[in-house]
Amino acid sequence: MSAVEALLARIVDYAGLFPPAVLDMESAVRNYQRYLGGDDAWMLHPSEQKRLAGGPGMLGGFVVPASRLSEFAGAFEKVCCGEQESPWTLSVVCAGENADDVRAIQDFRQGAVFIGSLETKAADAAAAEEALKKLPAARARHVEFPPEEAAQVLPVLAEYGARAKIRMGGVTAESIPATEVVARFVLQCARERVAWKATAGLHHAVRGVRELAPGGARVAMHGFVNLFLAGALAFFGADELAIVKTLEEKDAREFRADDDVLRWHDNVVITDQVEQVRGEFAISFGSCSFEEPVEDVKAMGWV
Repeated sequence: MSAVEALLARIVDYAGLFPPAVLDMESAVRNYQRYLGGDDAWMLHPSEQKRLAGGPGMLGGFVVPASRLSEFAGAFEKVCCGEQESPWTLSVVCAGENADDVRAIQDFRQGAVFIGSLETKAADAAAAEEALKKLPAARARHVEFPPEEAAQVLPVLAEYGARAKIRMGGVTAESIPATEVVARFVLQCARERVAWKATAGLHHAVRGVRELAPGGARVAMHGFVNLFLAGALAFFGADELAIVKTLEEKDAREFRADDDVLRWHDNVVITDQVEQVRGEFAISFGSCSFEEPVEDVKAMGWV
């Protein structure tokens, strides 16, 4: 396995049901089925052709709200009809305090699909603990919370063996967190040894100024290569300045890949280190687009 494959394997959780794509269920299921049949499927799901980082617990795959699990099951039966080569994995977004969501998760039965992880939101440490008490503990659980609450929330997640989740963007400029906020989040996760995933705003590999919507305002958006390499720095003990510098890099040429090494600025990580980070710490990111992330890493010459 190359360092690039270790970085990008299973990195995308497909969230076509969510903004800004907001596809209907059948369209999103058809897209995911098509992606799994393509050459880049290893960035979404296990592949027999590639040995991938991490174990089954890190899989997200297809992101779906708990309230729409029965709708998903119907669309899956219609679209796939048992033709998929391997079982699908879901990452289910739920309200931890919502009994209907918990019941939908517990009642879900689809032999060709299993729920790999759960995602919920919490405003603070008390809400995070309350949600984790109710969510099934047998699956990986991610809790999204305001980054400024990290010092209080992360110890709770560590106690319950749960993971963090950070929102990296949205449909407004205000939804994009500052690089210093992201740097402190990954540093605090590293100190507590709490794994995390990201969501929203990461369609592109490298940070850049782009339109929030066609014809809309242009703002600086985060890149997923920046974020996951910043996570690697945090995991191995770098300081906040180095992490911020990585998050703010806008020149894709600064990120260089050899067979078993990734280099940027004065930093170097080897394949084994990247595999460890992806398996234990920087898990994945949700995106309503799969084509854009793939196109970006291809433009970098990485895939």
